[in-house]
Amino acid sequence: MQNHKIIKKIKKKIALEGYISIYDFLDLSLYDKKDGFYSLNKEILGAKGHFVTGPEISQIFGELVTIWLIDFLKKTNYKKINLIELGPGNGTLMADMLRVFKKIYSAQLKINLHFLESSEHLQIRQKKVIDNYNIKVFWHKNFDNLEKKLTKAPCIFIANEFFDCLPINQYILTDGKEWEPKNWKKLCVKFNENQFYFDNLPLENNEKNLIEEMLINHRANFSKEKKIKFLEISPMTNRIISSISKLLNKFNGLTLLLDYGKNNPFGNTLQAIYQNRKISFFEKIGLSDYTSLVDFSNIYNIAKIHDLVAYPPISQREFFLQLGILQRAELLSKNCSNLERRNLLSSVDRLISKKHMGEIFRVFCMTKENSQPIGFTKSIKENIYDNSSIS
Repeated sequence: MQNHKIIKKIKKKIALEGYISIYDFLDLSLYDKKDGFYSLNKEILGAKGHFVTGPEISQIFGELVTIWLIDFLKKTNYKKINLIELGPGNGTLMADMLRVFKKIYSAQLKINLHFLESSEHLQIRQKKVIDNYNIKVFWHKNFDNLEKKLTKAPCIFIANEFFDCLPINQYILTDGKEWEPKNWKKLCVKFNENQFYFDNLPLENNEKNLIEEMLINHRANFSKEKKIKFLEISPMTNRIISSISKLLNKFNGLTLLLDYGKNNPFGNTLQAIYQNRKISFFEKIGLSDYTSLVDFSNIYNIAKIHDLVAYPPISQREFFLQLGILQRAELLSKNCSNLERRNLLSSVDRLISKKHMGEIFRVFCMTKENSQPIGFTKSIKENIYDNSSIS
């Protein structure tokens, strides 16, 4: 099974130019307005979809993110905010967040809610799950439109598994030393004898400068024991993080990112996912999701360029353990049957276990002012909230 309309568009671009860049291949496959993966698929997330996110695994995910955010809001004394979620999926995370806000903090805060979402199918789902909270929501299909609709209030950006799905460019070391830009080429996709295949192209001048800058910044990563052969860059991530940084400088606020990631741009991390399993790259073009590890070192550097307070990313395991995930699970389990308790503890294990999401997922925070966000500045020896308050 293939998405023949997308394949036709990809072939057309290759016929015109001789190739298609990895970035354009991903952009067409995933985000084509008419025939892309996110436009056509009604079942994207969950067991019946193509991948499962943390908020779908356990309600505790959204509860702890909200408790963390409320602590920040108390420190900054914000009374009104723009709450913006990038790529809200089924709306599960925001529904859990609004539930906790309503329970313990609604009187102190006015929320203008914004969703950055390109899929009309997902917009319908999001509307259904948050309709009960009687809050006005604005949907935006692109970041430029979102910027225009924000009110003059601090901006709180939340993004879970958003940046790993954005298109990237890949570069490959073809010969010689890693730190010499002339030895790198840009990967592309070509078509011949009825099949797609990878090839490479010489770098353009602007790419040479970009590669040189990144190689200088990461010279310490080079080692004789582990030869570096691939480099990944996400231009769209760069643009969005730069735009967010400017908004934080303009309105104040905070950004919290949770995603698959690492602290350098190296490695071939791009993969195709179909129905919760990894498949070969060209197997189901337009029907599969594509994902790559987020380079948090790049996001950190962009934040610092914009004079924001950026905290080095920590593991999702560390983040949730410090917020009291085990204590929260224990409280919830008191009213569970034996089977429900096993399922609850299994879901917590998926979120924090090193063999599941605990280590490969990173949590990153950047703010306009140094508000000492929990988990990024010091350990928490005691629970930061009364568990019973959100039961």
